[in-house]
Amino acid sequence: MPIEIIIATVLFTLALILYSTAIWSARKSQQLRLWQIVVFFLGVSSDAWGVWITVKFIGAIVLTSHAIFGFTALLLMSLHFLWVFSFFITNKVQTPSTHRFGFFVWGIWMLSYLSGLITGLDKVL
Repeated sequence: MPIEIIIATVLFTLALILYSTAIWSARKSQQLRLWQIVVFFLGVSSDAWGVWITVKFIGAIVLTSHAIFGFTALLLMSLHFLWVFSFFITNKVQTPSTHRFGFFVWGIWMLSYLSGLITGLDKVL
């Protein structure tokens, strides 16, 4: 397996850990903390970096269901981060719709992650 794909896979898995931690901990605590914002940002950044490496390696954007879920999730994750960050800097409490949207986006991202995992395992095995 090419090193670029290995690095991207590690970044996607890191994004899974960081993004999931941020989403679930924010829901559990019902209060935004700085560490959650930082972890959220690092998760979105890891995913974006992994996407960039993958597209650069492939040389083009290939529109598969995996890619469509992935690009949609990355866009929504970025928008959700900006929304949550705006709550944090204005010191406002998150609304229930913020958490619902976060879980919706997390679900789309998980579809992309799992479809990539299955596709990758299929190619390796």
